[in-house]
Amino acid sequence: MTKTLRLGFDIGGTFTDFVLLDPATGRQSIAKCLTTPHDPAEGVRQGLSELFGNADVDADALEIAVHATTLITNALIERRGARTALIATAGFRDTVEMATELRYDNYDVRMDMPTPLADRDLRFDVAERLDRDGNVLVPLDEDAVRALAKTLASEKVEAVAIVYLHAFRNAAHERRTAEILREELPDLLISCSSTVSPEIREYERSMTTLANAYVQPIVGHYLDATTETLRERGYERPLHIMVSSGGVSSAETVKQLPIRMLESGPTAGVLAAIEYGRRMGMPNLVTFDMGGTTAKIGLVINHEAKKSNVFEVGRVSRFQKGSGLPIRIPVVELIEIGAGGGSIAQVDGLGLLAVGPRSAGSAPGPACYGRGGRAPTVTDANLVLGYLNPDNFLGGDMKLDAGAAWGAVETGLSRPLGMSVERCAEGVFRVVNENMLAACKVHIAERGEDPRNFYLFSFGGAGPVHAYELARALGMKGVVVPPGAGAASAYGLVASSVAFDLARSHVTSLDKADWSSVIAVYDDMRQEGIAILAEAGIGDDDAPVIRRFMDLRHLGQGREVAVEIDEATFAAGDLQGMAQAFYAAHRLRYGHAHDHLPVELITCRMTISGPAVLQAGGAEPHPATPAAAPEVKGNRPVFFPELGRYVETAVYDRAQLAPGASFTGPAVIEERECTIVAGPSASVRIDPHGAIFLDLKQAKGTR
Repeated sequence: MTKTLRLGFDIGGTFTDFVLLDPATGRQSIAKCLTTPHDPAEGVRQGLSELFGNADVDADALEIAVHATTLITNALIERRGARTALIATAGFRDTVEMATELRYDNYDVRMDMPTPLADRDLRFDVAERLDRDGNVLVPLDEDAVRALAKTLASEKVEAVAIVYLHAFRNAAHERRTAEILREELPDLLISCSSTVSPEIREYERSMTTLANAYVQPIVGHYLDATTETLRERGYERPLHIMVSSGGVSSAETVKQLPIRMLESGPTAGVLAAIEYGRRMGMPNLVTFDMGGTTAKIGLVINHEAKKSNVFEVGRVSRFQKGSGLPIRIPVVELIEIGAGGGSIAQVDGLGLLAVGPRSAGSAPGPACYGRGGRAPTVTDANLVLGYLNPDNFLGGDMKLDAGAAWGAVETGLSRPLGMSVERCAEGVFRVVNENMLAACKVHIAERGEDPRNFYLFSFGGAGPVHAYELARALGMKGVVVPPGAGAASAYGLVASSVAFDLARSHVTSLDKADWSSVIAVYDDMRQEGIAILAEAGIGDDDAPVIRRFMDLRHLGQGREVAVEIDEATFAAGDLQGMAQAFYAAHRLRYGHAHDHLPVELITCRMTISGPAVLQAGGAEPHPATPAAAPEVKGNRPVFFPELGRYVETAVYDRAQLAPGASFTGPAVIEERECTIVAGPSASVRIDPHGAIFLDLKQAKGTR
């Protein structure tokens, strides 16, 4: 059988989503099932059986299988990693606890800081020292390393992070330490900072390497189990993994660099939005992904999502930058909050209604799931408000218990607050929307954009229920809900090409730079990138695409701006052209640039990728000819905040809505994986690609 199909599966906190794509035709099959936290493979088996059964194929038809998961994020937040040690340069073992000595809240005298991933009794130092250029000042004490191996064995350490000063300029001491430890402890998993994060800034480099070591053992076991699950179905090819920067890599690469899996699922959702945006001719979008556990908001400009090179995980103070563990990896910029369908609503210590960040997850789940959950959740409130059909959840495969939802809201909120069940459910809906609205405003404003210039691209199992109210509150153009919105992140997996991001710090002033040494850094990254792509099945014949970036700053400045260097400028070694590109980028971001100051190069970056997956952009659009008035599936009372009351509302079946169809809100549109709520101010239309638009009338003065 010809292997042409692409499988993507994303294990989230509440649901596991599956997409099977035929790249030649754009045809896709979708499946969705509850995540099984005790054994994720169980949910994968269930979903694959449903998916392959619906598509009438089996795993031997697969060209590739791509996976994303929340495993890494959850392990770091919940501290469920391996027993991990840190080996540092003599005198620097406490860098991970001292951090940068900056306070994220100057006025909180009881401010908490994130606890390091290695306890102090598992943090060791070794005599060795390099200068800032990588020259040896103190040789490595190899005898001390061998003695330390015995201590690691007696402490039953499973993984170790090696982080020496200035190792990003000279990795010899770290590599030799790793060699000795492997001789003494063959089963020990080792992470070197010169491999994991070869970049300047000691604290971030230390924390990133330590986090990589902390999750490496559990990721190895997890990926082996996932691969075996696919083999049970007949898939014999290597498993591929979505990484945080938006590329796809081999499972073997990710086993060595598991920290790159951080935020892989949310990243895939943004890539799905970019692909749909290309088809529909919409280069600029605000993405809104709301699942069962969290909500993620991103920004796409000119078909590209902005990347960041540092991501904070496990913040001890909500929304407070600097209160989490800084992980220095390339990652698609998103703002994520604990607001999902399973977010628990409660009365707080002040007698006020609060929603999240705690979630009921998939076990026990919301009360309406009938799996033992008793606390009221967002999904329970949405059921009370009429947004969800208890008989059509997951296409009717999973029945919701409306009585249990009502009872949970009544017991947990109505009685303590002395308000009606309906009023409490409305409060839950409003509060969770306000939480997401605040995050959305911050994320868009910080990037200098105006939400009124965008459509809200909504997906995830719960996103299309809440998207209309968010877009209306932000004064946006409207909402776009793509086909298969409930499993869009899984679609992003199969629509993405093999790619990897690399970085090397190389500090020099551009006006005094030895260009040959800079070229050597990029050549080294290119060779490493080609090897990574080859491991994922991409050869030289596939003509890898290379993009080069530099982290640049004014001489003496504290932080950098990432600037892409075009091929002509790089090939010519035009250092002045690079400086001018930095001035322009700095002026665009901050409104000014000091053209008289020299420019300093801090870090060289490269993105290397294989050929695009969907060369033709997917399925051909259908002609958007005017369609007959769509048939109403039924009616039910639905609450709309802008009216302040329940309204008898038409319900439509999305499968019956043809391109060109249009009608006005209020309306509810049901499909198997999600429900779309269109309020009274919405004008609904189906575009040629099958996407549903909820157009909103904007106030004067918007663009």
